[in-house]
Parts: sequence; C-alpha cells; structure tokens
Amino acid sequence: MIWNPTVDEEILQNVQSLIATAQRSQPMARALGLPPGAVDKPLAVVEAEVARDLSAQIKLYEPRVTKFKVSVAYDGDGGLTPTVRLT
Repeated sequence: MIWNPTVDEEILQNVQSLIATAQRSQPMARALGLPPGAVDKPLAVVEAEVARDLSAQIKLYEPRVTKFKVSVAYDGDGGLTPTVRLT
C-alpha cells in the first residue's frame, strides 16, 4: 500500500513528530525536537518553556504552518502533554 498524503496530512505528521522527538535523539538532526530539562522547575515555568520551545521548533522545521496555538496540560502525576492547534 502506498501512502500518498495530502499537504495537510504531511504538516500534521511533521508537527506530531516534533512533539514526540527528544532533542539530540536524531542523528544528523540533533537540534530537532523538544529539549529535556523540565526537572525541578515550577510548573508554570515548565509549561511556558515547553510552549516556547515547541513554537520555535514548528517555525524552524515546518514553515508551512503559519498560524498555530500551543497549549500544555498537566496530568497531576508529573506528566505534561503539549497540544498544537493548527489554524
């Protein structure tokens, strides 16, 4: 089966990959992804840093996305879930 994605599907997949990738984990693309380092910081600071870093990654690696909003949800057990809404 051949996958022939639309432009929107390509963009969505690329943004999902940015969210799921840790920085320095990709050979030949060490800057791609979200940086680690959210340990021992206040929750509001971590949420802001994740939103800022993810916004920068999208602007750098997926310039076809011109309008988007990043939010970060806290699950109560120490986990953060970033969400990107493409508009």
